[in-house]
Amino acid sequence: MSDILCQWLNVELKISTYVEPNSFAKDFATGFLIGEVLHKYQLQDDFDRFSKSRAADSKLNNFSRMEPTLHLLDIPFDLNIAQTIMTEQYGVATRLLYQLYIALQRKKKARLTGVAMEAMRPAAPANLQTIESGIYKELLKKIVPREADLKLKQVSQRYEQKRKKTEEKVNLAHYEELRKIQKMQQDLRLQDIEKHRLVKRRQGEMMARIQAAIVQIPKPPPNRTLEAIAAQKQQRKKQEAQEVYNEISHFEKMRKRLSPSVGSNAAQGILQTSFQSEGLSSKYVSPSPEEKTHAYKEYIQKIHRRLEEDAAAREHREKRRRRVLLEQLKAHEAQEEAYREEQLVNRLMRQSQQERRMAVQLMHARHEKDIIRQNRIMREKQYEERRLLEFQEALDREAALAKQEKIDYMEQTRKEIELHDAIAAEYAEARYRKHFDICQDVLNQIIDLVTKAGEYRELTHNLLPAKLMREWKELFYNGKPLYEKASVDPIPSEPNPEQLLELEKLQILDDQDYEEFQTMTGEWAPSEECEVKEPPANNNVLGHVIRRLFDIINPPRPPTPPPEFPPFSLKACAMGKLFAGKSTCLAKIARAHHIQILSADCLVQEAVKAFYDSEEAEIITEEKETRKENQLTARAQLGAVLEKILKKGKSVPDEQLVDTIVEAISRLPAESGWVLDGFPVNLNQAKLLEKALSGIDPDKAISKKMKKRKTSVLTTDPTAPKEPPSPPPVLDLAVLFDVSDNMVLRRAAGSTCGQQSSDLCQEEFNPPPEGSITGVGSKEMVAAVKDLSHGQEQIQHRITGFLDTWPKLEDWFGGRQNILVKVNAEMEEDIVCKKVESILFEAMIQKEQKGKKLPIEEEKKETIPAPPAPAPAPTPPATPVHPAEKRPRSKSPKESQSLPGSAKDRKGRKPASPKGKEPSRKSSKSGASRSGSGRGRSGKKSEPTTPEVPSEPTPTEPPLPKPGSDQWVYVEETVPNEIAEYLVPYWKNVCDTYINNTKAVMHNLRIEQDLIIHYLFNIRKEFKEYLKRPDHKQEFLSQWQHEYNCISDDMREDEETKAELHQRADDLRERLWDICDNRREEAAQERNNIINDGWIEDHTGILINHYSSMMQVSVDRFQDTLRLLRDYYKGIEKNILPEASQEFTRIPLVDIINMDQNGDLEVPKRIPLVPRRPLSSDQSGTKIKNRTANLESKDEMLVRDIWQAALTAVSNMIAAEVQQRETEETEEQRRIEEGERQRSSQVSAAAGGKDKKKDQKSAKKKGASSPTPPPPPPPSEDDIEEIKKRELKAKMRQEYFSALEHEEYMVKARLELIKSKSLAVVRDLLRKAEEAYKEIEEWFGARFLAEMKSIDQITEIIRHHIETAAKIQNELVLTSMDFYINGDLKVFPDPVTPPRPPSVEFQVDSTLTILQLSALYEQFCRAAPKGLVSSKDFTDILQALTTLSLGNDLLPDIWMHLSATQIQELMALLTLDSELIDWHKFLLLAAQPWPYPSQRQLLQTLERFKGLDTDGSGFVTEEQFNKTDVWFTSDIQILNDPTEPIPYDRMENLKKFFFMLFSDHQTSVKQLDYVNMLLYFAAHPDPVEGFYRALSVTTGEYITGRKTSSNLLKSVPNMDEIPSDEPPGSQTPPATDGGRVSLGALFKALCHGDFKTGDHNRFHSQDKTLAEYYENISQIYKELGYEDSEAIPYNILSQHPFMLDLIENNLRYKLTDIHRVLQIQQNEGVTQSSSAC
Repeated sequence: MSDILCQWLNVELKISTYVEPNSFAKDFATGFLIGEVLHKYQLQDDFDRFSKSRAADSKLNNFSRMEPTLHLLDIPFDLNIAQTIMTEQYGVATRLLYQLYIALQRKKKARLTGVAMEAMRPAAPANLQTIESGIYKELLKKIVPREADLKLKQVSQRYEQKRKKTEEKVNLAHYEELRKIQKMQQDLRLQDIEKHRLVKRRQGEMMARIQAAIVQIPKPPPNRTLEAIAAQKQQRKKQEAQEVYNEISHFEKMRKRLSPSVGSNAAQGILQTSFQSEGLSSKYVSPSPEEKTHAYKEYIQKIHRRLEEDAAAREHREKRRRRVLLEQLKAHEAQEEAYREEQLVNRLMRQSQQERRMAVQLMHARHEKDIIRQNRIMREKQYEERRLLEFQEALDREAALAKQEKIDYMEQTRKEIELHDAIAAEYAEARYRKHFDICQDVLNQIIDLVTKAGEYRELTHNLLPAKLMREWKELFYNGKPLYEKASVDPIPSEPNPEQLLELEKLQILDDQDYEEFQTMTGEWAPSEECEVKEPPANNNVLGHVIRRLFDIINPPRPPTPPPEFPPFSLKACAMGKLFAGKSTCLAKIARAHHIQILSADCLVQEAVKAFYDSEEAEIITEEKETRKENQLTARAQLGAVLEKILKKGKSVPDEQLVDTIVEAISRLPAESGWVLDGFPVNLNQAKLLEKALSGIDPDKAISKKMKKRKTSVLTTDPTAPKEPPSPPPVLDLAVLFDVSDNMVLRRAAGSTCGQQSSDLCQEEFNPPPEGSITGVGSKEMVAAVKDLSHGQEQIQHRITGFLDTWPKLEDWFGGRQNILVKVNAEMEEDIVCKKVESILFEAMIQKEQKGKKLPIEEEKKETIPAPPAPAPAPTPPATPVHPAEKRPRSKSPKESQSLPGSAKDRKGRKPASPKGKEPSRKSSKSGASRSGSGRGRSGKKSEPTTPEVPSEPTPTEPPLPKPGSDQWVYVEETVPNEIAEYLVPYWKNVCDTYINNTKAVMHNLRIEQDLIIHYLFNIRKEFKEYLKRPDHKQEFLSQWQHEYNCISDDMREDEETKAELHQRADDLRERLWDICDNRREEAAQERNNIINDGWIEDHTGILINHYSSMMQVSVDRFQDTLRLLRDYYKGIEKNILPEASQEFTRIPLVDIINMDQNGDLEVPKRIPLVPRRPLSSDQSGTKIKNRTANLESKDEMLVRDIWQAALTAVSNMIAAEVQQRETEETEEQRRIEEGERQRSSQVSAAAGGKDKKKDQKSAKKKGASSPTPPPPPPPSEDDIEEIKKRELKAKMRQEYFSALEHEEYMVKARLELIKSKSLAVVRDLLRKAEEAYKEIEEWFGARFLAEMKSIDQITEIIRHHIETAAKIQNELVLTSMDFYINGDLKVFPDPVTPPRPPSVEFQVDSTLTILQLSALYEQFCRAAPKGLVSSKDFTDILQALTTLSLGNDLLPDIWMHLSATQIQELMALLTLDSELIDWHKFLLLAAQPWPYPSQRQLLQTLERFKGLDTDGSGFVTEEQFNKTDVWFTSDIQILNDPTEPIPYDRMENLKKFFFMLFSDHQTSVKQLDYVNMLLYFAAHPDPVEGFYRALSVTTGEYITGRKTSSNLLKSVPNMDEIPSDEPPGSQTPPATDGGRVSLGALFKALCHGDFKTGDHNRFHSQDKTLAEYYENISQIYKELGYEDSEAIPYNILSQHPFMLDLIENNLRYKLTDIHRVLQIQQNEGVTQSSSAC
């Protein structure tokens, strides 16, 4: 059901909104779409009052208005349904729509209108329904909430949400404070815990140091060396020094506890001094006893000295205390003495009681006065301070409010600009999308044009027809596609869009072809053979006739007089965006210069106010009694209309606005100026204003011009009145206040006004005075402007509306009227006002100057006398004639002489002969002139009167004007309306028929040309495919090759066999030649079939018929024009029109289907047919050229015969018309003579009977003599009127025959053009066909020669192989005409080449091969997967490998003969005073020799690995490892000899072995810890240097340290570092601080592998864990003043004594050359064996 409703709404009704089933409830909730559906069925007349808004008021309005209509359709609809629909409940709207659909379909079937249904309702139910509707509306108003209530509810909800958010923020802030307090308490608790932990940690460190001071000497192994014993001694000395140092430190701590003032700096300084004196800056060496005694003595002396100083200080303090006490005692005695003296003076100065009382009172009064005065001063001071404080507070409040206002203004401006930018971006995006779509369409059309040109270049051998290119260009210029075609034959009654598009394309092409045909350009440009070189001139007489007929039917209306207004000095308008400054600037100018400013808004308000005030005007009416009537003024009447519109909530229409403005202009005083403020806003208002002020509608003026242009398309009248010039614009000036959008938004925001003066202010451009916000300082307070009209909210839309409408206004005022002036309104206000003022003054001055020039020009025109009338005045022979008007008079006779086919000179000569026409043309011309002259009736009557014509003295008179010239006065006699009403539609039908038939023929010609192009291409293509048809040559060739290769090699060497093979080769060649000859004959037969199929002949005949149809169209037009002219002049003569003849001249067509030969075809031959018999076909194909030439001559003859028939028909019609006119003139002349004879007889009879008798007697006597004619009687008034009628008829005949002569010339010129074009097309078609046939012949000839050449090449190759007795291994391929040897295909296989032997690695001395290393790796993996093996297990594994018979290739010979002692010595080199051995290091040493990396190469390799490890995990996969370049590469050269094995690449296999050795095999994907691997390669014969290299690897920086000498390094001179690939100068120097080392890097370098092996430092302990070891190392960082996370410079780190000890005694990175040891042992064994021998 939903789909049915969607189909009904979207497709059948096409409502304004596209609806879907799932959106019914939402779309129909407003009721607008329901009203639109009812309006579609003409049931809702007040649909224009429906609102599309979703507001509550809109819903109430819509549902109230549609309720009666639904009840009229008997659809149940009440308050509940309306409420459910408005609340968008699911299914209710769908059910209502379905009921509406059923009711409307029922109404549609009954064909009832809404009025009829209303009338059919009974009165009682109708009244009841009216009452119910009123109740429904009242209840609906109560149910539907008001929009104000909804907005208030939304506002309250918004503030409720804000309150909730504020409470949430307060709660969140309170929670944050509690959380901070808890966190602070937690931090304090953690700090306490951390303090306790640090105390425990320090105690633990102290205990660890104490324990570390105890040197634990391990049990020496049996195989101790001298170097190990020396190292132990050195270690023991260091431990003793450490113990002494610890004792001294303990003593210092105890001393600090006993005496805090005595620090340990002295002792420490003494120790440091003693250490520095001995050169031990970083080591603590135990002092000697003498030094200790000296230090103790100094310390005791300092104590005694300090005690003496304390005793002296106590004595001095006691002395000072006694001196102070004496001074205090003396001061007390002096104070007592002064007191006694004062008491004595008081006793001496004692007064009486009265004096004391008075003194006390006086003192009391004085004191009160002082208190009052001080209180007053204090109160004034407080008041002043309070005033200053309040004033300062007011200033601060004013500043704060001003700042807040500015912030609000900036924020509002920013929001408005952002919104405007978004709207502008959308606008620009839409415009860009529009331009992009246009460009995309143009580009697609260009691509289609190029593709189309490419396709037709392929069809026409790169010779693209110019006509096709013009057609494609025309379609391209009109924006029509080239490829989309739809079938329009026949044209359907209701075409689809594709068919409409195709019809438009055909119309464009037809118009183009017709235009070219009319103007003789393009395809219809005259050729060299054509005798007509220019298009015929216009037939002025015919044009005059047609114009008169059209004027009779549609007489021109007199122009309406323009409205009358008083003269104004200035008429201008000011336009621009909102807040552009128009009103402000114009107001200033108006106050200064008394110019009237007209604002549309103000005028509307004034009109409405006038209506409310009942503004009346007195009207005096003159009747029997004069009385006065009071009537509303025009302004009040307009106000009534405007008030009704505004009450409905609609905007004022443009018509009412213009009427209001025009009414206000009419009330302005004369000679004043006015300017429209902000009007017009759009183009419609501008046009309406132009129409109201000038009385001319611009749109109608343009439509009239277009209509007059289309009045007659075949001829024009040069004497027709020309169009009056377009009137000047009614406005003198249009000023645009140009301002940017951002400036408008900035001016619109922050507007304020005074509360009393209402002065407007603006926050940025006209800020209010300081203190106006709070009124401080007696300033007028300002308040924000109330936006009652919601202009601020609509400013964005108004800007967008101005941008949309301004381009059209700019084109109107700037392009058409040229009165637009732009002013930059972003400058200062005074500058803009001055600029506008100067522009207005210039416009007023120019208008005043124009007004002064007009009267002067009118006076000049009045003083110049009018020229005489052209009819009576003789025209001098030297008077120049316009070329366009001179051409038909001067050229038409000559061109008509050059055109063949005259009706009088056609006898006795060939049709194509251009000569022999002048006598007939001159005779016809003289006859026409005689028949057209006013005095020609005597000359027409008899021939003897013609010799008297030259005797008249005519040379002195000017030549008479010819019909159609400028001096010719046309016959302007009245034409009956019946004739005009008949001839005008007749002429329209003639024009339409001529144009439509011409376009139809052009369309058929285009189709035929396209068919010809495709046919010629298709015959070429099909013939090429025919030549490529398969044959059996390859089969014979493959069979011969197979038989030849099957012959054995020994037989192939025999001479007889070679002779037999040569004979077989000749037979093969003959057979292939026969196949080629047969294919050649078949190709020739196919070519003859193509030539003789008759397609070219048939379509040549079709082309000739099309051109014959064009000739027929031209002849029909001539015949129809002749009839129109004849009827027109017959109507002027008031003669009865002859009946229209149904017989038309028919031009013959070519008989293509040979109707004369087919007796079965019974078709009435209304059109004569010319038989066209094709020539006999020539099967041999040797006479093609003669056949084509004969066909061409025959087709040309057909064209010429058809053309001659058309000329004959035209000439016959002209001759018949001339003959008819001569007959009419003869009959009229006879009637005139009879009338004169009767008139003369009556005159003679009245003279008397005597004279008559005498005359009779004398006549009898003189019978031989002729009587003398009586003198002519004087002409009467009737005779004068008769003479005028005869002269008028003669003039009409002259016009008539002149028009016919011009039409004859025009039709013959068109026929000549069509003939020449048809001949050119036929010749071109035959030429193209001949070229195609010739090309086909060349193709199969060239193919035959190529096939013969390929056969000769095959024969040569076969004979060569026969002579050399060799097999033909590769396949011989002969495809059509190409021969080649297929090198990719062999007929028998090649001998198999032996495989290359694999590469093998040979043993060299003690070096293990890769296979042996891999076997050892697997053995150790099984024994110790974690990489550490005990010395006992290692010895057992080596002894097992050397003693058990596991194969000779498991170990080298030197290794297989190792004794137990030698294994123990080898193990001693690897263990380094430890019980565990790292077998990874053993296998790395066993794999030597390998390229030894330098420190810089290790860092470069590390950087490469880090570049691949993007995640920073420290691991790489096997694939990544293989891609990485290490410090060594392989340089194996592969030999070209396939029998030699490939040299073994040990370096590449070593790289793979290293990955296997150091990778983690426990994971699913093998991964390599590249830092761990590089630490193994960092080993060095000098362990200190090895540690530096390892530290460089862990830190990634170049670490350098102190070089130490090593006896082992000296003893191994060959183990030198390989220098870096970079030159020494290009290497990056190490850092000045030696590089920075982090705690993690140092720990990783120290704990590489098992940290319990090879360490001989004071931190080494068998019981320590990794965490403890890490704590010991981190303690070094803390002692040096660094944190654990900081990287310390190595130069500082290396100064620490513990660090020096770690570096010096670290044997982890010592590189041992076990191969050298094995070689030494082997040499010793050889020496012992030789000595034993």
